[in-house]
Amino acid sequence: MKKIIALILALLLLIFCCGCKDKEETVSKKPTKSETTQTDESNDAASDEYCLAVVDTTYPFNEWMEEEEEVEEEKGYVIEKIVKTLDTKWYGGNTALKSSKSDKEATALRNSILNAKNTDVSKIKGTVFYVSPKGNNQNDGRSPATAVRDTNADIFRMGDVMSGDAVLFERGGLWRLTSTFNCEEGVTYGSYGTGYKPMLYASPQNFADPSVWIPSNLKNVWKLTVADTDIGMVAFNYGELVGVKKLNGLVSLETNGDYYYNKGEDTLYVYCDKGNPGRIYENIEVGLRFPIITAGYPGIVIDNLCLKYTGTFGIYMYNGSNTVISNCEIGFIGGAIQSGTLRYGNGIQSWNGAENQLVENNWIYQVYDAGITWQGDYSYLPEYGDIYKNITYRNNLMEYCTYSFEWWHSNNGASYSSPATVQNFRLLNNISRFAGFGQGAQRPDFSGCHIMGFQHQFPTAKGNEISGNIFDRCADKMVDWRIQSAANNGEWNIRNNTWYQSKAKTNTVLVYGGWESATNQDSLANAVKVFDKNPAKVEWIS
Repeated sequence: MKKIIALILALLLLIFCCGCKDKEETVSKKPTKSETTQTDESNDAASDEYCLAVVDTTYPFNEWMEEEEEVEEEKGYVIEKIVKTLDTKWYGGNTALKSSKSDKEATALRNSILNAKNTDVSKIKGTVFYVSPKGNNQNDGRSPATAVRDTNADIFRMGDVMSGDAVLFERGGLWRLTSTFNCEEGVTYGSYGTGYKPMLYASPQNFADPSVWIPSNLKNVWKLTVADTDIGMVAFNYGELVGVKKLNGLVSLETNGDYYYNKGEDTLYVYCDKGNPGRIYENIEVGLRFPIITAGYPGIVIDNLCLKYTGTFGIYMYNGSNTVISNCEIGFIGGAIQSGTLRYGNGIQSWNGAENQLVENNWIYQVYDAGITWQGDYSYLPEYGDIYKNITYRNNLMEYCTYSFEWWHSNNGASYSSPATVQNFRLLNNISRFAGFGQGAQRPDFSGCHIMGFQHQFPTAKGNEISGNIFDRCADKMVDWRIQSAANNGEWNIRNNTWYQSKAKTNTVLVYGGWESATNQDSLANAVKVFDKNPAKVEWIS
């Protein structure tokens, strides 16, 4: 009898082991392409109160991404290859302005930026750290094989990254920030691997999910719970539709994409007459109110990153000397409340002084305020500074920003004659297109300028240059710099720029000391020469 019982137990044990083996093989089996549409939404980092970034597991790659043999899945890391980034109505439905005289040059520059090589770390003297969606935050991050997963890793929180080091994000990865990413002094931040630039978003998730939207008490108005001090922008289907922010409550929501944010309720209300927005759209991004990257120390390099969907700044710099920003894509930026009803948000901003700064080969688009700007205010001194020296913006492509380039430094409330030092500032070989025709067209103070200087003139300015740029169409004035006297604005070598313009908001096409109007080729040429004495080309587009 004992032998029979032992035999039965042995058979049961054998069956159990075989079942475990089959189960183990099923779990470890790599998914097929059809199975990769199912994603594991669990994320240990998301539950950590210190977490700055949550890895997105379903981001669609772009058309220029190199093809891989198969889709990988590890810890919920899934890549779907869908072409989207350039498949968008950049003009936001406000105008038919989608092409112009600079199309060829803009396409070449855009492709150059998007296909820029990985960050060169051959001169990095310190440690190179790696961040990958397939990594593990328990790793040391010192090789691609031991990469950390996100910015919640101990290497960021425990001070392992120091001056002279580099932090490289893997191409194709998407990190959704829950607060700004702060750069360390003297550190290079860039890319490694193949495919699309590493993506850092200030949108907490893709809200194209029917379960997160519920109908409100108003017809065609849907609501979403999202907590922040404000929501600066909403983009649908990767920017195919850009939301229009309303400040007067739910009754002001009338058109698809109109939205209102009630921060007391942590609720976003969106008008959609086609049904549940999470079902209608395949992508909905909500820009929170914080800079994607803050660079508050000298010697920082930011290269080859894609920064999108924030209500404030793509990159916010202060104390920004000896900095380089290159080969980045920065889009759908700004629109959050700064104070009262004033909205703000710039692609790249340097605040209260900068020296030895280079911003080159970046594609910046759909910015509520300025694409690239240096600016400051004497009321904040002496905390930072009022010296803008050896600053170069070159070979950047600016599209659909309200102001492509902006600079000013206030004089304790006075409008003119700022004593700030402006020396060797160079604006070279950039392409500025369709200023004012993007999401900034919803501004109550509707504008659209290639260059905005406000009323700030710099009598002691020396060695500054604006040359080789293409300024192609704008919604308002090509240059809006309302100084009292061009002769009392220091040294500015302005020459050899190309100017295209057509009928705009008003006939005033340029302000530089005086106000210049144009309605045809001859009057445009005369207006341009007030600012650019020797332009490369001037053309009125009928």
